[in-house]
Amino acid sequence: MEFTRMARAGLGVFTGHLTGKPKPLFVIVALTNRCVSHCSYCSIPERSQREMTTGEIKSLIDQVVDIGTQRIGFWGGEPLIRDDIGEIIDYAVKKGLYVTVDSNGYLVPHKIDQLKNLQHLLISIDGPEEANDANREKGSFKKIMKAIEAASEKNISLWTITVLTKNNIDEKSIDFLLDLADEYNLTTSFQLLHHSKNFGDSTTLRPTPEEYNRALRYLMKKKKEGRRIGTSLAAFQHLIDWPDHSKYILPGGKRNWKCWAGKFYANVDVDGSVYPCSLLVEKVPSKNFLEVGFKEAFESLQEPPCQICQATCYTEYNMLFSLRLGTIMEWATAFRKSGK
Repeated sequence: MEFTRMARAGLGVFTGHLTGKPKPLFVIVALTNRCVSHCSYCSIPERSQREMTTGEIKSLIDQVVDIGTQRIGFWGGEPLIRDDIGEIIDYAVKKGLYVTVDSNGYLVPHKIDQLKNLQHLLISIDGPEEANDANREKGSFKKIMKAIEAASEKNISLWTITVLTKNNIDEKSIDFLLDLADEYNLTTSFQLLHHSKNFGDSTTLRPTPEEYNRALRYLMKKKKEGRRIGTSLAAFQHLIDWPDHSKYILPGGKRNWKCWAGKFYANVDVDGSVYPCSLLVEKVPSKNFLEVGFKEAFESLQEPPCQICQATCYTEYNMLFSLRLGTIMEWATAFRKSGK
């Protein structure tokens, strides 16, 4: 993030720790379940909910700004499938938020002008063509590369996110992504299969623990060598230490580990329901901000039934909000290199 916004977020964390009254500094919003892709490990497009209108999303933005949110991320489904995505992004930026979008890339070349004010764009890519298309669908690699080229031409800060599976766990696939990052001046990030069953079934694609750990150690080695990897060393080690990859959440088990879901970050589902994080959608009680307002919906969130998870993004959030200096420094460096 920009330095001033990072400073405000940091101050919010310190204040939350001191007062015991945290606030949602990061809010992630699912804009739609619809998608133009058919990834093998994702069943989100099979969900059926009423989508929020443009006005309702703008109201959400107003409300989260009022209670101190610094970053808002839009995902789905495929958020670019919405005709109003540019209007939503521009409104959030105008309100002073750091705005990110997760995309499969298919529509990026067609919507590139609507992304001009975006702080950074996260595009999913799972390796070279054969590995990527095995994870996603035939022809997806070429569409993703067109997206990366279009975003690079417009100088949009670009990150990639890669899901490690049996199809791309090898060093050749990882090296391809790291070389791509050098070529296009982008930042890579990596995660394991972690969707709950209502978002996708990843059993058949899951590597063995030995394959996961070999790849994670290789990524740690490459990051120490200075390659463009945003994922922190601590997050990689957390995944190496994970006891059972068939379980994506656990009640606890790590000394000094704290989950800040529902305290410093939250997830708003497609219909406006507010959850501690995306892993707990439809698994814990929630209130809809359209009915009670975001403040009440957020403050009503209960302590999560889990304390640690296999989702890299939430692992990073938890370490940042636990004020782990090493992770903070790594992410500050990654954002500085990305130009944002």
